[in-house]
Amino acid sequence: MVVIVASLFLPFQPEFEFGDSNDVSGTKQNDPNDPSTDGTPTVKRSQSFHSLAATAGKQEKETDKSSTNNEGQKQGGVPAVLNPQFLMENLTATTSNSAVVTPVTPLYSLGNASVEEFFASGSVAKPKDNDGSSAVHSTVSSPSGELASGLHSGANSGGVDTTANLLKNVNKSLLYQSVLAGSRSMTALEGSKVIPSAASRSRQLLDVGKDKTPHTSLSAVRWNAQHKLGTPGVVTAHSSLKYPLTPDHQSPSNTEQDDALKSDDECDNIVVQHSGRRSPKVAKYGGYSDRAKLRAQLFNTKDMLKNVPWKIVPSIKGNGGLRNALGTAIIEKTIDQPVIWVGTVGIPTDNVPDEVMDDITVALKQNFHSRTVITDNVTFKGAYVNFCKQILWPTLNYQIPDNPNSKAFEDHSWNYYQHLNQQFADKIVETYQDGDTIWIHDYHLMLVPGMIRKKLPSAKIGFFLHVSFPSSEVFRCFAQRDNILEGMLGANSLGFQTEEYARHFQQTTNRLLMADVDTHLLKYKGRLIAVESIPIGIDALDLEAQIKSEATQEWRKLIRERWAGKQLIVCRDQFDRIRGLKKKMLAYEQFLKDNPEYIDKVVLIQICLGSGFDAELEREVMMIVDRVNALSNDISASPPVVVLHQDLQFPQYLALGCEADLFLITTMREGMNLTCHEFVICSQDKNAPLILSEFTGSAHVLSQGAFLINPWDIKQVSQVIKKALELSKEEKRRRWKQLFKSVITHDSDRWIVSSLTNIANTWEANNERSKVYNLTLSKIQDSYVKSKRHLFVLKISEPLNARSLAVLAELSSKHSVFVMNSFSRSVLERIYSRVPNIGLIAENGAFVRLNGTWYNLVDDISWKEDIVKVIEDKVERLPGSYYKEGETMIRFHSENAEDKDRVSNVIGDAITHVNTLFGDSGIHAYIHRDIMYVQQSGLAVRAMNFLLNQCNSAGCEPNASPDGSPLTSPVVNSIATLSSPSTSGSKTSSNSTTSYLSKNRPDRRVDFVAITGSSSPIIEPLFQLVNQSAKDGEIANCYTIAYGEAIKTYAKEHIQGLNELFGILDKLVKL
Repeated sequence: MVVIVASLFLPFQPEFEFGDSNDVSGTKQNDPNDPSTDGTPTVKRSQSFHSLAATAGKQEKETDKSSTNNEGQKQGGVPAVLNPQFLMENLTATTSNSAVVTPVTPLYSLGNASVEEFFASGSVAKPKDNDGSSAVHSTVSSPSGELASGLHSGANSGGVDTTANLLKNVNKSLLYQSVLAGSRSMTALEGSKVIPSAASRSRQLLDVGKDKTPHTSLSAVRWNAQHKLGTPGVVTAHSSLKYPLTPDHQSPSNTEQDDALKSDDECDNIVVQHSGRRSPKVAKYGGYSDRAKLRAQLFNTKDMLKNVPWKIVPSIKGNGGLRNALGTAIIEKTIDQPVIWVGTVGIPTDNVPDEVMDDITVALKQNFHSRTVITDNVTFKGAYVNFCKQILWPTLNYQIPDNPNSKAFEDHSWNYYQHLNQQFADKIVETYQDGDTIWIHDYHLMLVPGMIRKKLPSAKIGFFLHVSFPSSEVFRCFAQRDNILEGMLGANSLGFQTEEYARHFQQTTNRLLMADVDTHLLKYKGRLIAVESIPIGIDALDLEAQIKSEATQEWRKLIRERWAGKQLIVCRDQFDRIRGLKKKMLAYEQFLKDNPEYIDKVVLIQICLGSGFDAELEREVMMIVDRVNALSNDISASPPVVVLHQDLQFPQYLALGCEADLFLITTMREGMNLTCHEFVICSQDKNAPLILSEFTGSAHVLSQGAFLINPWDIKQVSQVIKKALELSKEEKRRRWKQLFKSVITHDSDRWIVSSLTNIANTWEANNERSKVYNLTLSKIQDSYVKSKRHLFVLKISEPLNARSLAVLAELSSKHSVFVMNSFSRSVLERIYSRVPNIGLIAENGAFVRLNGTWYNLVDDISWKEDIVKVIEDKVERLPGSYYKEGETMIRFHSENAEDKDRVSNVIGDAITHVNTLFGDSGIHAYIHRDIMYVQQSGLAVRAMNFLLNQCNSAGCEPNASPDGSPLTSPVVNSIATLSSPSTSGSKTSSNSTTSYLSKNRPDRRVDFVAITGSSSPIIEPLFQLVNQSAKDGEIANCYTIAYGEAIKTYAKEHIQGLNELFGILDKLVKL
């Protein structure tokens, strides 16, 4: 038995390599004996959960080889490594969404900043890179190459502080740019160049703006060539922004050949508007420009890759939290089952020859326990870029797309999303063996559980959503809402990051699919689905070890000297509108204006991850940064705000976290921000406070020690910043200890174990409900004859004929027989007036008639008045519907509604309203046979316990009287006292009922119990209760019998209908 983990990207990917230009002789296969390609399906973390920096560890030896080949490249040789991603980087068109980051390389990115120079002062040497992953690619905006060379000159002259020199030069460059661009903005960004990381060199050597030797896309290459020839109209001023300020930055094209070459290039797909914002030029409704074949022919990609050596390396794509958590769990034996990964390889497979792709697939399967889903480039781009990133992800984060063509675009890309999910489902079914556990992850694969369930009805399937789940009001705007929900409900267990997200999901399914929901449980189409909140965590012990490494400690020393006497506010976010970067800068600006004494004492370091495509957002943020930095009079010192458009090496990131005086997160919506968890571990020495947006999943985990803020409240955030910076040492320590305990408690091991346990437990519950056998007379008659005291509880809602009533009369003359349904007491008495000894249970357990006396088991009915107002409002909105008010319940009938199309929405709204507002009071709304019932929950179980306690004495024998008068009993009232609903409440608990009825009585226990009825939310808990009693040995002979459709039920036996039931009862009573 294994755990099959499905995620969009595998934790491993192929890497193509070039040595000498003449040395491309054969394909290099994976060597299982090579320690750098160990078959263990784990990746040792050497980076943050959200970091884009490459992993170190086992990959270091490989990247060292690549760095050697890099030297040859500088001399004009062939690139050492060719990532096929480059060959397809800009083949497809995409729509734009202001809340979405499109991972493409900025066409106009200029020089890059050296992280070492960013940290180091002139008198301190940079630390040696002990782990082999010495640098990261940068997308930081920076001054020109001339400025960079000038910086190096200054570094070697007379002990001049290079950082101060850099800052002066940056400001001069920006001033020069501002004059050229007609702007008054002056943005201070630190850094000048980049030293590529080993991992990044090995995979991104041909990336356009991320290497010392610019290697841009085809049209950009032509543009650069034309610029060298003196082509007019090209602006040469260096910008501190990644995108142009004016539309003059468009690359010219003068020939048809040029148009053909650049048709699939990013440059051709970008339109620079007069506002300066670059927006993609896409085929209508999300279609694609089919020039990929032309581009492939130009590169002769497939022929070239046939003989290029390759190897498998750890991938930097995908869900780092999942990858690292499972890696740690496998290494530390937290889970004892083997793990098989299912996912895509993260490269455009259309450009790889089939035979090479087959070899890669085999290598991943044999050496890395991975099964590859191979999909064409168009499908992947349509599903991932167009649907996931521009439709689904924004909706889940409360950013509903409002593009005029959004509906058509969504319908178009939805087909690709379905196809990709079906490919994943087919691969998982192909991999699955009996007993395996299937664990599917994140919003890219929401349809997969349902698709697998159709082919593997009895499989153990779990699904975990790593992002947020919105309220039903937002999710209902999604066109494919029902399909998504149905797909997710194919799982046995659904995991969410917080209770809020789990509750939103239950309310949404309750409202849109009319599923019956309970605490952490959902019932839909005869199946039970667990709905749990299990926040993902980090491995704190592993992180502590990396914090203590020599490299991290040396970087800490540099940081202390670089910002001596300063308080550091550290922020690290993806560069998109969801992260609240603009709000953060506005709050920081407000803080400095209100507290000018902090202007030269505090530095906010903002690390921006990813290659953001939103030029407008960047300009908005940098305008605020300009204003903040203009508050300082000392331009030679570090400015109040430092913005880095790059991630750091992991030791650098840890060192910055260790030296931070405050960590600030202002994201508008996020599933779980593990960066702040890492910060808590980093801050063991300084115990720095954490300011955290209340809209992150982490806020629910770290609420005890963090300062929770509303990012939209600028004034509040600015005040909290001041408060956090001025905390006493004792208060810092107290808050940090609470944060540390939460991080340790909600770690990655707990997340994995709890998730897999929930999947197994819910599967077992459903499996138990599936074991239903047809009931026969021969099966029941032996135990019936041997038993001495019998109890029959029959849930019957249909009118009975004379023959059935005669059978009931004969059966009740010998045994204890009770009929239960939702009818009122008066109706039941009229129906069964011809059966003298029959017991009755009215309103689904609210009232029990025992030996002619009615017993009230309801705690309170004061809630009815408020519920009636809600139902009346729904009746007005749905002509033809009506409601009936009983003594302890309300029924909402919609079977005669005029507008059938609106029935589900109105009923769903009513159920959601009732369960949300009154659920904590024990009031529950559910739907059965198109009728909505509202009643106190658990009454049927309470009535059953009452009967068992009573019948285990002489109280329910035919013609027997109970011990004690109902008029004087502390738990029951006679029918005479229940003439009006207002006097029917009894405040005594069911525990009091048990103790009273069991007091001083001989134990003559019932040894035969039969409960029967059609499956419903009322009878299923009774089946479960009696089965458990039999299992515990409390009942010798137990029969739980369901009739009607043979759906999943807790009943152990099944019959076709009431006629068959009464046929068996008639034969039993005559034995």
